[in-house]
Amino acid sequence: MSLPSRPDGGHKGTFGTILIVGGQCGRGSVMLGAPVLAAFGALRSGAGRVVLAMPEPLLHEALSLVPSATGCPLQVDGDGVIDADAARSRLDSLVEDVQAIAVGPGLGRSEASRDVVASLLGGAGAPLVVDADALNALADRPGMLDQVGRRCVFTPHPGEYSRLAAALDLRPYAADDASRREAASSLARRVAGVVALKGAGTVVSDGGRDWTCDSGSVVLAVPGSGDVLTGVVASLLGQHRDADPAELAAFAVRLHARAGLRWEERHGNAGMLAAELADELPMVLRDHRND
Repeated sequence: MSLPSRPDGGHKGTFGTILIVGGQCGRGSVMLGAPVLAAFGALRSGAGRVVLAMPEPLLHEALSLVPSATGCPLQVDGDGVIDADAARSRLDSLVEDVQAIAVGPGLGRSEASRDVVASLLGGAGAPLVVDADALNALADRPGMLDQVGRRCVFTPHPGEYSRLAAALDLRPYAADDASRREAASSLARRVAGVVALKGAGTVVSDGGRDWTCDSGSVVLAVPGSGDVLTGVVASLLGQHRDADPAELAAFAVRLHARAGLRWEERHGNAGMLAAELADELPMVLRDHRND
């Protein structure tokens, strides 16, 4: 896949608004970095605007880390857990004005977070990237899949796949390539969407077509790498709204892998930070546009 040239007269609205829903600050656990890294991935891969929807106590600090984003505070209760009703109402007011949504990075596994995931899955309009704790929410409450109203890309790592497979009565997979392809394909058919099964040789499938990433590096095995990928997938979905989601997901995986290789060429195969991975994306994108 090649990217079209960006129009000289383009503006923020031309390149899509991406909504990222994540973060947790309740029950003794704080997860701030995952949605921030997803925002970096989206912005560095060309999104025109990113909105971070996060628990209100975390939002100021998140925006201090990624000031190019804007924020949507989600109300929390006395324990710091998202108020599901208030969050659904707030998100409903946003989703009509965005071109893609990512849900799950750092979201936590509360009943309230499951309610938020169910609400976003059941809506219509912008495509949805389902990652991290949103995948765990599906494993906890698989009936959500009966209400899906959007085009979705699901991005499980092996552990998240295993939980989903157990909940959906799918076979676990072995480490060989054929088994991984069949696992991604069977999950894509079950969820009626696109699956990017992450790992060495990430497999992208829409249930009928499979693609395996043949590049990449162990340098990608760092905390937050998958969150950056989530942002890239959402960014491409929001920018290229008429393109095939499976092709966009595969292209996002390729960009992510090549960004890791660019970092490795200069630094070696250990020690990368996920934010540095995001910083490599503009040059990788430039190479693809030149191609």
